[in-house]
Amino acid sequence: MSVGVRVRGWVCGLLLVGAAGVGALAQQQEERSPAATVGAELRGLASRAGVVFLGQVAKIEPKDGVVEITFAVEQPVLGVVAGTYVIREWAGRWTGGRQDFQVGQRAMFFLHAANAAGISSAVDGMTGVVPVVPMGANGSALLDVRWLATRVRRGVGASLTTVPGAVALADGVAVTRGWQTERAEPKGVRLPEGVGGTEAGDAQR
Repeated sequence: MSVGVRVRGWVCGLLLVGAAGVGALAQQQEERSPAATVGAELRGLASRAGVVFLGQVAKIEPKDGVVEITFAVEQPVLGVVAGTYVIREWAGRWTGGRQDFQVGQRAMFFLHAANAAGISSAVDGMTGVVPVVPMGANGSALLDVRWLATRVRRGVGASLTTVPGAVALADGVAVTRGWQTERAEPKGVRLPEGVGGTEAGDAQR
């Protein structure tokens, strides 16, 4: 057997192994049982995250094949302290006009711990970016959980109106911090008038 044939066989083998790994990962994601509640979905995100915090995207910079995103951490939740936090995403995720993060974006961020190459991302695509809805000077902030609600198990024909559109931010933080134990389900509340539907969230994911 020639060297060229052996090399081609080795490369094909690597490609097959890689494809199998990607397929197995996709299958695992598909086979993951839907959460029973929004609180359970928050706990599931926390269990797969290395870092969780309430904060805001402060800066986005492309750098040598990666995109560096700097966050201002307003309220640490898991695995981080107040100040700034930086992740590096593979630049390939930002091609074709795709932009998962935007400067000024405020949310509860569930982020993977960086891998050996220093690359990270939000948990479950952009599902791990749960928008924060401000409620004015005298109101408590809310977590917009409408996208999470689409992942909650429902009976055949059940409407999305049976799950909350938002929960109090404080309740969401408490459930996330205590993800290893069962806690009271955060109480659903109505989003203020004028907050858009889930279509925008669907499009970015």
